[in-house]
Amino acid sequence: MDDSALQGLYDHCTPAQRQLTLRYFEQLKFSPEGWKICAADFTQKRHSDDQVKFFCLQVMESFIRERYSTCSDDDVLYLRTLFLSWLQTQCNEKSFVRNKMAQLYGLAFVLDYPLKEHARNVAIKDNMRDTCVPELVESWYQIMVAYEQLDPSICCLTMDVVGAYVSWIDINLIANDRFVGLLLKYLSVKSLRENSATCLTYIVSKGMEPLAKNNLVESFFKILVSVGVFTSATSEDMDVDFETTLAKLMSGMGCALVTSWNKFLKSNDERNLRATREAIESKVPYLHRYLSDEDDDVSEAVIPFAVQYVGILKHYSRSQGNTESIQSLLCIVINKLKYDESYNFTNEGEEEALFVEFRKELKVLFDNIVLLDPKLAFDTVQSSLSHMLANLSYEPFMNVEVALRAFYMLGEIITEKEFGNAGVEGSPWYQMMVIVVESQVSHYDHVAVLLEFYEVLVRYEKFFVTAKHYLPGVMDCFLERGLKNVHITVRSRLCYLFCRFVKTLKNQMDGLAKQVFERLSQLLIVFPDWNEVGAYFTGYDLMFLYEAAGFVIVSCGLSPESSGDLMSRVLTPVVERFRLAMTQLNSTEDMQQQETLAQSIYNLLSFASRASKVFVNHQQTKQSGCLNCFAEALPAFLCGLEVPKQKELLQSGVRQYLHRMIICLGDELLKYVPIAISLLLKDCKSHDILEFIPLINQLITKYKERIAPFLDTVFVSVVQTINKCLNEPCDPSDMEEVRERQNLQKAYYLFISSLTTNDVTQVIANQGAQFLEEVLGTLITGSVEFPDPATQKLCFSILKKLVDTWACEGGLHGFPEYMYKNILPACFLAPLRATCDLNDGNAYLMLSEIAGVLKAMLSKRGVEMVLYLQGSYLASIRMPPLVAQDFLQRLQHTDAKALKPYLKDLFLELRTASL
Repeated sequence: MDDSALQGLYDHCTPAQRQLTLRYFEQLKFSPEGWKICAADFTQKRHSDDQVKFFCLQVMESFIRERYSTCSDDDVLYLRTLFLSWLQTQCNEKSFVRNKMAQLYGLAFVLDYPLKEHARNVAIKDNMRDTCVPELVESWYQIMVAYEQLDPSICCLTMDVVGAYVSWIDINLIANDRFVGLLLKYLSVKSLRENSATCLTYIVSKGMEPLAKNNLVESFFKILVSVGVFTSATSEDMDVDFETTLAKLMSGMGCALVTSWNKFLKSNDERNLRATREAIESKVPYLHRYLSDEDDDVSEAVIPFAVQYVGILKHYSRSQGNTESIQSLLCIVINKLKYDESYNFTNEGEEEALFVEFRKELKVLFDNIVLLDPKLAFDTVQSSLSHMLANLSYEPFMNVEVALRAFYMLGEIITEKEFGNAGVEGSPWYQMMVIVVESQVSHYDHVAVLLEFYEVLVRYEKFFVTAKHYLPGVMDCFLERGLKNVHITVRSRLCYLFCRFVKTLKNQMDGLAKQVFERLSQLLIVFPDWNEVGAYFTGYDLMFLYEAAGFVIVSCGLSPESSGDLMSRVLTPVVERFRLAMTQLNSTEDMQQQETLAQSIYNLLSFASRASKVFVNHQQTKQSGCLNCFAEALPAFLCGLEVPKQKELLQSGVRQYLHRMIICLGDELLKYVPIAISLLLKDCKSHDILEFIPLINQLITKYKERIAPFLDTVFVSVVQTINKCLNEPCDPSDMEEVRERQNLQKAYYLFISSLTTNDVTQVIANQGAQFLEEVLGTLITGSVEFPDPATQKLCFSILKKLVDTWACEGGLHGFPEYMYKNILPACFLAPLRATCDLNDGNAYLMLSEIAGVLKAMLSKRGVEMVLYLQGSYLASIRMPPLVAQDFLQRLQHTDAKALKPYLKDLFLELRTASL
């Protein structure tokens, strides 16, 4: 190899050297002998530098990927000889070099066995079983014996290999006195014991007949217990990693026995069912021990066994002595749900994230345990919560938090059928909520406890429907100790929870609402630094408070004039701040400042939008007296569409407000639609159109024929803007760009569908014959060629609507001819394409629409349609006469629903015949 051409591999190289190395790499890749030069250099260790070795392997990778499948038998033999040589001589290479070597082995295997992955793996395994597995097992044993003291790492790697192979080789080759004796011996060797226990886990997890599996597991279990493997480690010998591995081994044994139990249950083998249950129960003390371990990794290792064991308990009635086991498991899980003292609530890192995931696993286990005996679970949680709340000043935060958390989780899993709900006075839930609300827990000074307290209030909001006298105190908790809490985490979450609480209880607030509004309005001050880290509220938080303000205003029960005044107090500062921010944005050229101001403007638009969410229609908005507040803000907000700076974010905010105003303003919005749409369409990008289409579709759905005159003027512009985006160059290798292009096409079809569904199809017809034919052409293309059957179905649905509207006598001039020439063929071409999988659910639904189109054409054109099919079209696609006759009979005498399965069989038959 040319050493001077390899200098570009190193960090200190010059750009010229790097370019020379790249050219040399390409030269070796394309040279017939280049890969052999690199293979010889690597094998003979002519270069000791790892970068050069990796370079050689990359050249060989290129050869294997591109030319190995077509190379000569001599080259194949040469490469295989190299691989065997490497296995014997290259074990001391750096890990990244060994990984690249392993990749080359894998690539060659894939090409040598050119089958689908599963079939290839089965073929390899079958061949190995017949030829070399016993020799492999013997070699593993000899390697382990030879290196157990000389190099324990090699012994450990060998045990890993045994674990990887044991699932598909003869178990008797491994589960024998010689091999198992060696593994048991290694359990007492500190450098080997983790890998030994892992290997044993793979062995007991091997798929087998249930009786044989039970015998294997029980024999292992007795030996392991007898030698003290599962005996609790002393503090001096404590090794969390080894304890975790042993927990996984115990979990593997337990899960294997549960699998056998399920098989015996299906076969009604009562004798073996009882024996297996006894074997499982003998593992339960160890399950409890590991599950309750103070280290979460150890506990997590036995959760699979715990979940499956609970599944077994569901099969037995509560009278069969399960209560003690259920309660023990429940108490262990609740205890493990506790936060650790070291949990960092202000700066959560990786350790905290792992605990959150662990908690999710524990919740699944908790839910399953509760379902075994809901009353026992309820009594246990009630006793714990009552104790904690009665002794708040003495209990550490983790005990109080987990008691509240368990109460919260109970409400998610226990149905109202069993204990009623929190709104039924005297029910268990009601009594528990009285204890919570009357306690001093809202004064507890810890983030986790406070958050869980407010979560409980919102979870059991039905309590306050009945116990309205507690609402003033609870509102005080929210507005003072909650939303004004010193911890930003509490304030942020409380914004969302308070909004939910107010929305749910808006009808119970009565005279309290006005007081709540006055206190809430103090918090609606638009802080100038809401986008900054450490802000009192973020813009996202304030969105929930503005939404809550809208609900509170409506709950006040005031006159329309007074309600309008309150809403004006909410919106006027927002509009004023919007105008100020727009002025600042127009006057600055600093990009960072522009981004900050644009985000502020977006937030302000969101505040106004969220304040309107209390209203579900125009009539309600008008009756409330708040309509003018939103209408007067609209002209100011539309100015956000005229600014070229930070256009995408500003338009998104205005679109959001327009979506809400379509609901709230009714016809009063119509006068603003032309200017809004024209500005939104100006200089549109693909993403802008994707956001625009839902808005115009909502306008069409809301106003229908009332907006048709405007649509006549804008339809061509919308379609041309979409086409312009679709015609821009697209990199087919950029999957994100391809997906966006497809989404844009789908949005276009949804736009056309909105017109046809809302009876404004005349908008399409009014554009002239040439443009109409272009639109129809896109529908034909979409129905036949679009790579998504759901979108194809949508296109056929549109075509059916057009047939219903235009194909009748006196309909659109020239449409029947177009129908026969294009729509009818599409009904056959789409399902006959090789890419159309008629067994796919969406493709089958597409057939429903095709059946509908065919029936609609028959309905509108009658005998003319039948004669055209009979005399012209069916013969043109070479449909056999008998099949054609049957098709015509079905089409005329079968409804669309019954026609669908027939069409599936017909198209499958036609596709087979054409092969």
